[in-house]
Amino acid sequence: MKFNILLLLLLAVFFGSVSNAQEAGTAGVSGVEKEPLRIYENRGGDFELIGPDGKEISSASFRGKVILIYFGYTYCPDVCPMSLSHLKVGMLELAEQAKEVQVLFVSIDPERDTPEKLKDYVPYFHPDFIGLTGSVNDVAEVARQYGARYFKEYVESVEGYFMAHTDAVFLVDQEGRYRGRYKTEWDMEKLVSDIQWLLNSGS
Repeated sequence: MKFNILLLLLLAVFFGSVSNAQEAGTAGVSGVEKEPLRIYENRGGDFELIGPDGKEISSASFRGKVILIYFGYTYCPDVCPMSLSHLKVGMLELAEQAKEVQVLFVSIDPERDTPEKLKDYVPYFHPDFIGLTGSVNDVAEVARQYGARYFKEYVESVEGYFMAHTDAVFLVDQEGRYRGRYKTEWDMEKLVSDIQWLLNSGS
């Protein structure tokens, strides 16, 4: 059991570290003008999943806002709640600009994460965060679009299985374009800076 959990944590760290260096390499130095964020034409894209009220929500409905997408699940013992907590802190740092940012938590465990469960779980971290779910195939397709990986790991416990997954936040600009991925544990300062750049530049 302990070995399985340790394996999952190691896999989560591995998946989170397999990000394109260019996606995390545009951090500005204090006092130096920030370089424009790269647009990744071959990643991301709009999608439609089921929201907390059981109704379909399209990512396109958030045009004009910066979107932060995180792939996780409610039974996650540590990585997901930690990342959501970091995002909450980021929203507090953005202050009034946080109104122009939407966090979407996409469940990679649709078998257990019902809209009702996501409605209870996700807003605990921040009232404006939205949890999304869908069919196994629909979720897999959205994850593929953004380069998020995950798989089921069966364990001898009450939960029955855990999900090893990419631990990263995906940044989408006001026009729905993929602009990068970030590890909240290490890249939060850069993520907030990049969000502010998008909001202030309108790019």
